[in-house]
Amino acid sequence: MRPQCDTQDAAASHVCPICTLEQRSVERQLRAFFAEFVNDPAARAQFRKSRGFCIHHTPLILELGDALAISILYADLAERAQTAWQTSPIQRFLTSNPHPGIPWSPCHACMAQMEASERYTRALAAALERPEVWERVEADERLCLDHVTGILRAAKPATKKRFQDLESSRLAQLQAEMEEFIRKNDYRFRGEAWGTERDAWQRALLKLSRPRGI
Repeated sequence: MRPQCDTQDAAASHVCPICTLEQRSVERQLRAFFAEFVNDPAARAQFRKSRGFCIHHTPLILELGDALAISILYADLAERAQTAWQTSPIQRFLTSNPHPGIPWSPCHACMAQMEASERYTRALAAALERPEVWERVEADERLCLDHVTGILRAAKPATKKRFQDLESSRLAQLQAEMEEFIRKNDYRFRGEAWGTERDAWQRALLKLSRPRGI
């Protein structure tokens, strides 16, 4: 039994702010890439090495909708796949590395996302020493576990311990709410009113989801 609630509205209100900044940064970089670098030899070589965009970022690429740029890039990948199969039928361009010893690169969007994540988490870690920033962090529970971990890696010892204690208490509270959600799904307690645990499962998906990328 799930309590009735608007899943999209609830999810939108709990999205990690650094995830939002990452998304905007990735979109900006992709638009610049499509506009300026599709025919750049070095950029094309890197794109080939990455085998195109990963499955996690494909929906974003479709949303941006640069049909001509995608056609240019992926026609090239299709041609290279056919050449690889003809040269060595055992190797499969899209499922294995046709050049042993040379690792695949992350997709262009993954690289942009990882760079943005590093930039924003380091900036927030450095700013935790400022009282006004700490007050904002205390008031906003939306940071996802991946970015919490990045901030902990970059934070100075004094702020690291305080931030870790804050986030540990939040995880403990979220765990307790999900356990209460589970309890109220037991037929013996289904008549009890829902409290803050009603959307705990949605908040957990956003808080504990693994990072996109490789």
